[in-house]
Amino acid sequence: MSRNNTIVPIESKILVWARNRINMSLHEVADKLDKDIKTIENWEQGLELPTLAQLEKLSYSIYKVPLAVFFMPEPPEEPSIDRQFRTIPEQEITLLPSKLMLKIKEGQYLQEVLKDLFNGRNPSIEPIFKKLKTFNQKTIFKTAESIRKELVINKGIQIRFKDSTEAFKYYRNQIEKAGIFVFQQTLKDFCRGYSLYDDQFPVIVINSSENSDTGKNFTLFHELSHLLLNMGGLTNDYTYQSDNSEEILCNKLAANILVNDLELQKYEIVYENSSLEWEEKTLSILAKEHKVSQEVIPRKLLDLGLTSRSFYNTKRHEWQSQTYPKRKGSGNFYRNKLSKLGNYYTSIILSNLYTGRINSYQASEYLGLKINQIPQIEKLVFK
Repeated sequence: MSRNNTIVPIESKILVWARNRINMSLHEVADKLDKDIKTIENWEQGLELPTLAQLEKLSYSIYKVPLAVFFMPEPPEEPSIDRQFRTIPEQEITLLPSKLMLKIKEGQYLQEVLKDLFNGRNPSIEPIFKKLKTFNQKTIFKTAESIRKELVINKGIQIRFKDSTEAFKYYRNQIEKAGIFVFQQTLKDFCRGYSLYDDQFPVIVINSSENSDTGKNFTLFHELSHLLLNMGGLTNDYTYQSDNSEEILCNKLAANILVNDLELQKYEIVYENSSLEWEEKTLSILAKEHKVSQEVIPRKLLDLGLTSRSFYNTKRHEWQSQTYPKRKGSGNFYRNKLSKLGNYYTSIILSNLYTGRINSYQASEYLGLKINQIPQIEKLVFK
């Protein structure tokens, strides 16, 4: 009997678990397998069994879980998503698209890899999320100052950045030195980024398909703010308008990290402006100077009482209604892969491979590469 017709005995509840963990509907599964919904329902009810070939497709192409999981007596335990994203109502979490849920599961996988490689202990002597205590409305400015000092961010450094891309690389590197790994994923329009909390290995994931790195910079520090509150977060356009107290705190802290209040007020074009209205040119100059998105400066001016809520809302609406060309990757597979995983994470995998702590198969799994592709990314890391 060929593998296409081989029936394999499995627990039907594993099939239900695998589908529900990524919010995938029966219709989606049936469509991907080119089967009718009734067949999928029968599998999940234990009335029928899939063939080995069908199970492999479910495993590798659809649910993205190891084939061996389907032969377990009970579903494996995984960190709960709703416990991570506490600012999102539970009913909304169940509505997150399956493609986004798969990305989040990839983020959790990278988190588990880090725990394994470092034996459950963060490589930073004093991680920033342990060194800095949780903050509140009264301590935002002080916390932002502490973060800028910890990550070595100041006006002199920010002005010298060639562009927002160079700024993002610097911020990412500094945050990783401070004990928080930063990854990028192609999240399209699902969200701008997310973070996953852990008492040893919290991670931040940024949308690599953002149109501009200025947006990435704000998302990076917004998610860092979530982690300092001992929780994960998910950032999208609605996050910036949310009336959730924790989201408001994270927005304000991120803005204060990127743009220091005192330094902003010292600019001649700021203290000479006597109106609550601001020229587009002035806002653009300040945004370019700090390598931040257009929205950050008016937000700061509003917090400082230097503009009105109506002016801020008007400008924000204008910018949100603008359309931008879709960001294109470099076209180089290995550079894109390295950009998403980061030099730090990739170099750790390679170092463990060279010392024999992990084998080539494990390294390829951790990097998401074929074994014969590892030397290519090695050239980029250690060039």
